[in-house]
Amino acid sequence: MKKWFAFSAIFLSSYLAFLLANAPLSLVVNNIQLPKNIELHDVSGSIWQGEISRLWVNDYKIEKVKVSVSFWSLLSLSPSVQVFFGDAMLSGPEGKLNLSVSAEQVILSDMELFISANDIAKQLPLPIPVRAQGNVELFVSELVIVTGEQLVCSRAEGNVTWSRAGVIALEENIKLGKFAAEISCDNGKLLAKVSPKNNLGLSFDSALVLNTQKVSGKGYLKPGAKFPSQLRSALSFIGRPDNQGRYQLKF
Repeated sequence: MKKWFAFSAIFLSSYLAFLLANAPLSLVVNNIQLPKNIELHDVSGSIWQGEISRLWVNDYKIEKVKVSVSFWSLLSLSPSVQVFFGDAMLSGPEGKLNLSVSAEQVILSDMELFISANDIAKQLPLPIPVRAQGNVELFVSELVIVTGEQLVCSRAEGNVTWSRAGVIALEENIKLGKFAAEISCDNGKLLAKVSPKNNLGLSFDSALVLNTQKVSGKGYLKPGAKFPSQLRSALSFIGRPDNQGRYQLKF
C-alpha cells in the first residue's frame, strides 16, 4: 500500500510539473493586471520559454521580447528570469538582462541596452527642436530595488555612454564628441551623473523616482574652447550665465 501511495505521489507530481512546464505564457499574462501604460501583443510559448512579439510602454515600442525562467530558482522562492529583446534589424532598443525577484527586493543584473539617442531626446523637454544622432549604450552590473510601500533604489552600479554624439539643431549638423555617465543610488532615487569631460562643458545629474517614475534633472552648461560654434547663438534660449559663466539647466 505504501509503495502504491509513493508511486501515485510521484506520478501526480510529475504530471503537475508537466502541466506547469507546458502552461502557455499567454494564460499567465491574461490573468495579470498590467499597468495601464503597458501593452503586450502576440504572446507565445510556455512560462519557461516565452516570447512577446511587441511590448508597448506608454508610446514606446520594444520588439521581440524573449523570456526564460529558471526552474531551480523557484525552489528558493526567488524566481530568476533572463530577458532578451530587440534585434539589430528591427527598430527600437536592443539588449538583455537578468531579473531576480523576492518578497523583499528586485535585483537586476548584467544588463545591456542599446538605444537610439533620438528616442531618448524625444522624451526630454529641450529648449529648441533637436534631432539626436548616434546610439546610447547602457551597462548595469547590478541594480537592487527594495520593495514595500515604495520602491527604493538600494544599490546600483553601471555606466552610460553616448559615443560619436551629435545633433541636428537650427539647421546645423553639430558634432558633440562623447558623453559618459555613472549610475548610482541617491536617497532612494536612481541617479545618472554626467561626467563634465565633454565638448559642451556639460555637468548634469538626472534622478528617477522609482515609485512614481518621475524624472528630474539639474546641472550646468559651461561653454569652453571645444564648445561647438554653431550652438553659441542658441545659448540665449537657455538664459543668462552666472558669474562663473555657467548656464543652469533644470527640469
